[in-house]
Amino acid sequence: MTTLLTTIVTPQICFAFHLPLWELGMGIGTLNAPHYRGSKTEANIFLPVPYGIYRGDILRVDREEGVRGMLYESKNLNLDLSFAGNIPVPDAEDSARAGMPGLDLLVEFGPELELNLWRSEKRDQNLWFKIPYRFVFSVGDPLMAYQGWTLSPYINYKINVRQSSALIRYSISLGPIFAGSKYHNYFYEVKPEYVTGDRQAYSADSGYSGSRVTISVARNAKKYFAGIFARYDNLDNVVFADSSLVETNDYFIFGIAFAWIFVTSDSKVPH
Repeated sequence: MTTLLTTIVTPQICFAFHLPLWELGMGIGTLNAPHYRGSKTEANIFLPVPYGIYRGDILRVDREEGVRGMLYESKNLNLDLSFAGNIPVPDAEDSARAGMPGLDLLVEFGPELELNLWRSEKRDQNLWFKIPYRFVFSVGDPLMAYQGWTLSPYINYKINVRQSSALIRYSISLGPIFAGSKYHNYFYEVKPEYVTGDRQAYSADSGYSGSRVTISVARNAKKYFAGIFARYDNLDNVVFADSSLVETNDYFIFGIAFAWIFVTSDSKVPH
């Protein structure tokens, strides 16, 4: 904590800097997360991942927001297409879903409205209100199937710290999650054929789906990138609380990534 505070208040803070239009490299990442929100069964993922950044006027690919398509951009208002997803859930005999089929990979995409609420005079600190609305599709069997929608408005506070050889970015986000009944039922529905002594039939409604807080720190140097993040997810008072598949009302997710940057563009863009 002392190191974090010291870095934040260092006098080298500055917002006027440029970064390469694109960067390519290779990295490794590890993620510890539950199979689905409310599950006590965890997945520990460790794998090599390609590293790619693109900071174009329309298409943008970065570590914080993922893939985005910028539809409109101004000083205080942005509209883009955003993407997200959820890891597949395998068959597991030691979980609340024992005897039920696994769940396919989920892909989410849709419009996201971003409103700037405040920025510092040096423009190195920003407070945003972001409203992503996404359509959700499962990918597997069948090839692609619609699984409802999600709405997850959140407040995002960012600090950019420019050092002599690197850019350090601190970010904290918090907000609620809402989703449709089809999306909730993808995870929490129990059909009659899967009822057991410990698992009752259940069908979920649309509505409140919990809240979360995410904190991340990333360091971007000329030849490498390093980042860590942690998320706290709370499911108190969610509309699917009565499902037997909800085993816990809160949990943490942790992730670490490191990448070596092999090549960057000669052209620079403001960032």
